[in-house]
Amino acid sequence: MTAQVIRTVTVGSPMGLHARPAAQLVHIANRFKADLKLRRTDGKGSAADCRSVLAMLMLAACKDTELELIAVGDDADAAVEQFVEYFNRNFDEN
Repeated sequence: MTAQVIRTVTVGSPMGLHARPAAQLVHIANRFKADLKLRRTDGKGSAADCRSVLAMLMLAACKDTELELIAVGDDADAAVEQFVEYFNRNFDEN
């Protein structure tokens, strides 16, 4: 049975989800086999593949934007944990 994990994260960085943190999220995503997607909770736009910097930038996620992280795969729990930790650290920008 393939695990699915869904968590809500909030962009805390004053600069929003920009190129550097998007690239770091791709780096994190590539450590795992799980399929990882981010989508805005306000319904604007479509889900972004977390292995694509451009897709994540297209979310136009500024500070305080809530995003839903969807992970599907055997290592989904571990992948979500790493993503949530990075969001909670405000992309290491503070």
